[in-house]
Amino acid sequence: MGALLAGLALTGCAGYQTDPGVQRHAPSASRDDIITKIGFMSQDRCYTSPAQHGTERCERYVAQVRNIALSATESTEHPPQVVASAQELQRRVERLLGRGCFPPGPGAEQECTHDLITVDRALGELRTALAATPPG
Repeated sequence: MGALLAGLALTGCAGYQTDPGVQRHAPSASRDDIITKIGFMSQDRCYTSPAQHGTERCERYVAQVRNIALSATESTEHPPQVVASAQELQRRVERLLGRGCFPPGPGAEQECTHDLITVDRALGELRTALAATPPG
């Protein structure tokens, strides 16, 4: 009985390793996918009204924007102006994260909100650079 259970357990593990649904999914860095992701992010309150909204509840938004910047810098298909815009976005996100804005410390909300606005501006600049790039 113990051998039967061991055999079933091994078979089950092997099945998981070969199941295509379990394969690792890499984020897409294609121009169109990144433009679509930016479109979704630009509907977030952290983008549409950062001065009124502040950084409260924007941690997930900033994480998603960071992923967009990483996707755009990791791809070899993007021209230098897109990569430069993505790198600038990444720098602005890192500055915001480095300031400790989630949640903002006492008296830091104004600086955090300013940094969030610069992140949003850089996200818009990346979208402009991608839109100016012909589809690949």
